[in-house]
Amino acid sequence: MSALALASIAGAACAQSEKPWDGLYAGLNAGSASNAACQSWTPSGATIDPALVAAFGSRNCPNGGRFVGGVQIGDNFQYQRLFWGLGADFGVWAATNQSRSLQYTGGAPPPGGYAFSGKESPDGFAAIGPRFGYAGHQLLTYLRAGAMFPMGPGKSTFSYTPAGAVKPVASFTGGSNFAPIGWVAGGGAEWGLNGPWSITAEYLHANLGKGAGSIASCSGPAAACAGFAGISFQSIHTSATANMFRVGINYWFGYWEP
Repeated sequence: MSALALASIAGAACAQSEKPWDGLYAGLNAGSASNAACQSWTPSGATIDPALVAAFGSRNCPNGGRFVGGVQIGDNFQYQRLFWGLGADFGVWAATNQSRSLQYTGGAPPPGGYAFSGKESPDGFAAIGPRFGYAGHQLLTYLRAGAMFPMGPGKSTFSYTPAGAVKPVASFTGGSNFAPIGWVAGGGAEWGLNGPWSITAEYLHANLGKGAGSIASCSGPAAACAGFAGISFQSIHTSATANMFRVGINYWFGYWEP
């Protein structure tokens, strides 16, 4: 009886080691995201000077590295040395804020200070999609792709402060700088540790799309908005993209022994 039990355990361990990357996993990740996006405002109206269009419409394109981190969960199906599966990520993103100012001394729109601001990247995201690749005994290499859903407000705004005043008296709100859904693709590698843990390194390219252009209307006292009668401002965006480099650790619920 004891010999039969030992043989059964040995057989199970052997079977498990043949598919070390099969099953459910979950873990944490952290890294850096360098993003790029551009946003501009275009004024129009019968009284608009063409030179003003160029001044207002100058693109603001901030970029640089930002912290990104979160959790991941997925399920793999291994066949010999190949695997495929489905994974989901939920992350936080140190959002990039764009800001610039313009001092205008012309006649229309009213002279004064214009301050532009908005988020060029989201506060967080959710991503889901398949991944597939090579499954070695302790090394896993893979490619992945899927849909990405940015979270958090991304609207662009600007305010107007009359010449000589210290506080804005009117504001304008445009559309979001990124679309409600984008895509993500990339690849990585994973190394199995002793027991149910593995470490990962991954590169992803994300495209968050671009928000639809929108016409902003004046918000403020009637006297302040009267100077913008017959003038409209349209917010225009380019696609928001990002390159993410992340490292992480996973726990495998049906772990192998090396």
